[in-house]
Amino acid sequence: MVNSPSEKPLSSEKNRTAVVVGGGPTGTLIALYLAQAGWHVSVYEKRSADAKASSNRRSFNIVLNRRGLKALEDAGVQLPPDKQVCITGNIRHTEKDSILRKGFRTSVSVDRHTLAQSLIAEGKNRFPDNIQYYFEQTLLQLNLQDKTALFQEASGQHEQTFDLLIGADGISSTVRHSMSSQLEGFTVRQHADDMMYKICNLGLAEHLPGATAEWADAFHVWPGAEPVTMAAPPSADGVIRAVLILPQEGEITFDTIRTEADVSALFQAKLPVVFPTLDQTGFPPHFVQDLLSQKAAHGGFTTMCNRFEDGDCVVLLGDAAHSIWPSLGQGCNAALESCRIFAEVLAHAQGDLSLALPAYTAARKPDTDAVARLSEIGFGGNKRASNPLFKAKVSTLMLMHKLLPKWFKGYALLQIGNADVPYANIWQQAQSQEKQLLGLFAIVVGIVPMLWITFQIIHKVWL
Repeated sequence: MVNSPSEKPLSSEKNRTAVVVGGGPTGTLIALYLAQAGWHVSVYEKRSADAKASSNRRSFNIVLNRRGLKALEDAGVQLPPDKQVCITGNIRHTEKDSILRKGFRTSVSVDRHTLAQSLIAEGKNRFPDNIQYYFEQTLLQLNLQDKTALFQEASGQHEQTFDLLIGADGISSTVRHSMSSQLEGFTVRQHADDMMYKICNLGLAEHLPGATAEWADAFHVWPGAEPVTMAAPPSADGVIRAVLILPQEGEITFDTIRTEADVSALFQAKLPVVFPTLDQTGFPPHFVQDLLSQKAAHGGFTTMCNRFEDGDCVVLLGDAAHSIWPSLGQGCNAALESCRIFAEVLAHAQGDLSLALPAYTAARKPDTDAVARLSEIGFGGNKRASNPLFKAKVSTLMLMHKLLPKWFKGYALLQIGNADVPYANIWQQAQSQEKQLLGLFAIVVGIVPMLWITFQIIHKVWL
């Protein structure tokens, strides 16, 4: 663990209390930021503190780019080296080749639970008097007028007062639901992705067909054939836990994959490079049983609130405020970045919540709305990635950028992990590029007939 440059409080909030609902990466990181500013913080998590009891076999690693990493660094956090993987590149597995490329080289792969536990350990080590963690606690009732929260635990119920309550309790946020029922004019819109996923344990990276030593630290993608995709970030233990993604409706869905023969037909037809000797060797032990026994998980939701706060006492952070589809791998990065920005806004307002909370909405909402829209058009583990038109757009923009860099910028979404480029700017650039492509298409459509007419005239004159 690395302490922050200064453990000295950032402002005069020493005797104020904050309640954080949610003990995931968002809740545990904002607790660190608040404690660093002098707040007394209570973090309430509904799950058990026991790692084994809290484990989920559907869990897969989070890829943190510079957005997420900067948020951790600014809070003085460095992840344990043995619990993370510094990604060395990406491998796109096709029947043609599986070559290590440069993508993801500034990113880190870490298990979500490990990330949250590391942040809790930071808090206990650095701020033992400022942060208290409570597990197996369910928020039953939130009274914004009285600034009280009622929690249920094994031994009964207890009430907690607060100066500030932060809802970091995820996509199905109880805090957000309470705000919807108590606040006039507070609105929420959610849009579901139509992709579903299951986890495929492919064993150690070194056992993959054609593997080299450097594959263990690479991000793997098997594009397959539309609409099937599989992707896997590296893990600290070297095991490849791939995310198999299928549409919710259509000819091929998880509902149609019910037997070993169905699984075999799927991989032979759509992902033949994963098990190239399937006819001779069959699947690895327990692979089919594990895949079929899993309940398919939903691809996710985009969540858009018209504001993230109310008055001077409650604010939403992370997925509770702005969940997004997983297609761009930005969910956790955006959530951690929101913690950093909220801390900056709070410090700028010198702890005045009546100024800081609405200022945070104004500062952050344009970017979170933008990344939500980007995730809905984004490439990644879903059917949009294998759409020929989508691929043609990306290829055309990259080609035009090389030929005419002054007029055509690099593909907008390639900046998604750059902490210095706001999501809103990327969205605006993506919209501009759509217009450029339409203009280019119009020119091509106009030129081709003109060339044909010119050719016919020349042909008649000379003949």
